[in-house]
Amino acid sequence: MDAHGGGAPRRIDGAALLTPFDPVVWFRDRALRVFDLDYRIEIYVPADKRRFGYYSLPVLVGDRIVARIDLKADRQTSALLVQSAWWEPQSRASDADEIAGELVRAASWQGLERISVSGWGDAAEPLAQALHEGVVAVERHRHPRESALAGR
Repeated sequence: MDAHGGGAPRRIDGAALLTPFDPVVWFRDRALRVFDLDYRIEIYVPADKRRFGYYSLPVLVGDRIVARIDLKADRQTSALLVQSAWWEPQSRASDADEIAGELVRAASWQGLERISVSGWGDAAEPLAQALHEGVVAVERHRHPRESALAGR
């Protein structure tokens, strides 16, 4: 029981794409302590040294940070590009469906008609699969970093 006579919440439902400026992420020490998330925005990191992408967004599902996704809106082709997608240690197999729903919402509020997923990152394939299983037409594209890693 809490101070108001109610019990603690049993479960937190929902998912969200967090910006690098969200208080959950902005206080890096707390993000590391509470979510085991060592987060740094990589916009100032040279492209060939980026680990997660130019502007990766942490993904919150329930009370866990489960992934990082680097998104880009391509207005000319009306597509939300998933440039990279990476699992975090607290992820579960079912999280791909929750993230797919957030990507559909993100594309919709930006007025984009399609979603395209690159192959860069260990969560890219499961996300593309989850999007394919939904009602969204999903495409695949190749990220330049993906090509560089294939040549090694």
